[in-house]
Amino acid sequence: MSDKIEPFDSEAGYRAAIALTLAGAQREIRIFDRDLRSMGLEERAQVELLDAFLGANRDHRLRVVLHDVGPLQARMPRLLTLMRTYADQVEVMLTPDHLRHLAECWVLADEGSGVIRFHVEHARGKRVAAAPAEIKPWWQRADDLRGESEACIPWAAAGL
Repeated sequence: MSDKIEPFDSEAGYRAAIALTLAGAQREIRIFDRDLRSMGLEERAQVELLDAFLGANRDHRLRVVLHDVGPLQARMPRLLTLMRTYADQVEVMLTPDHLRHLAECWVLADEGSGVIRFHVEHARGKRVAAAPAEIKPWWQRADDLRGESEACIPWAAAGL
């Protein structure tokens, strides 16, 4: 498959792009968002995609970096349960205060595909498929962000 870049400009387009990226993931998914609310990851279909991904192989990884874990703990029981079920495959990190200004969001898969939303307040962005050169700087950014963030266990903090 050759490089494919598809823009989106709506919440529905954003969520559809995320679903396609999750469905195509083979080894690792990296997510960065303010609080996961706009990604639709609490929807049954998205949780099922994540469950299929994590359940397919114990080596699969889901790495999430957030500015705020509160909405995940308070309003996303399906996603939180999934994270708890696959706790050994899931990593959730919180950004430090000095990085809370970052406003882009992304879902990356396997160093070659992903969804990039340019700003959390605007449903504009692109879905990238089979384009490692396009995803590489975002993958590196995810590494850098993860390196500066602090681990948390949202399912334990929620008392689950």
